Amino acid sequence: MRKVRCLRRMKVTMSVCSDELLALAESLIVGENEASNRASVSRSYYALYHEAVITASFLSLPEAKDIKTAHERLIFRYSASSRGLSAIGRSLRKQKLMRAKADYDIRDMITSSDAKLHVATTRRVVSDLRRITSKIAN
Repeated sequence: MRKVRCLRRMKVTMSVCSDELLALAESLIVGENEASNRASVSRSYYALYHEAVITASFLSLPEAKDIKTAHERLIFRYSASSRGLSAIGRSLRKQKLMRAKADYDIRDMITSSDAKLHVATTRRVVSDLRRITSKIAN
């Protein structure tokens, strides 16, 4: 398996980086192919999730062991923090809900506009996370 060095200040080595997942999410948005739109939303969310995990660890955000799912624990880490970080928590929750809709609610339509908005929002939040860690690291 090939390893990619993420372009991050923390020098975290992962087999895939958020930027690659976001690029894939964008490439999946082709017209009104709903399956591709759903896959785009899912990949976009996971780009944000992995970026947020790295940043939460870098910032040493407190964990809540009593919360069952890794996704909800991550959302809690941000939501229970300062005002700026709690906004990240709200964004994570909103993006997670849309990902769940794309993955599980097959009766609800996911349009290319939905997918584009999800990717754009994810890019903004990933950028915010990187800006936060950059300020602290420098």
